[in-house]
Amino acid sequence: MRKLAIGLLLILIVAWGTSSREIEKEKSVPADTDVITVYGIENASFYENQETFRYYWGANFFTNQAPRTKLNCRISALNNNGEEILSVQGIYNVLNDGGTIPFDRYQTQNDLMPTTTKAKYKAIKSFDISCTKAAIQ
Repeated sequence: MRKLAIGLLLILIVAWGTSSREIEKEKSVPADTDVITVYGIENASFYENQETFRYYWGANFFTNQAPRTKLNCRISALNNNGEEILSVQGIYNVLNDGGTIPFDRYQTQNDLMPTTTKAKYKAIKSFDISCTKAAIQ
């Protein structure tokens, strides 16, 4: 059941990232440039109350990079005061619409989103995301 729930989460992330939903892209930076712009950040944190009873946290975001570009991104969750309360760093793959999904050849399904405590989960108010091109492509 746990693998099914995590598998469904992965499908949801991929389906969301490839949806035709329009998000205005910043036109001042051309695609596949060395200047990586992150935009359209959305809180993807959730509480799983069926099997694991854990608080997962993370963000969905878009970039101005070409599809299949691998990015090394650091995602920081911020509280009301703009203070970092959680952070994670990993490799992300850029989808056709500029959306991103976690990518790591050594990553298991259980590692797709990190977990946290209820207090920190509730304290998340925004995200700070910075990316560079990953050494692997």
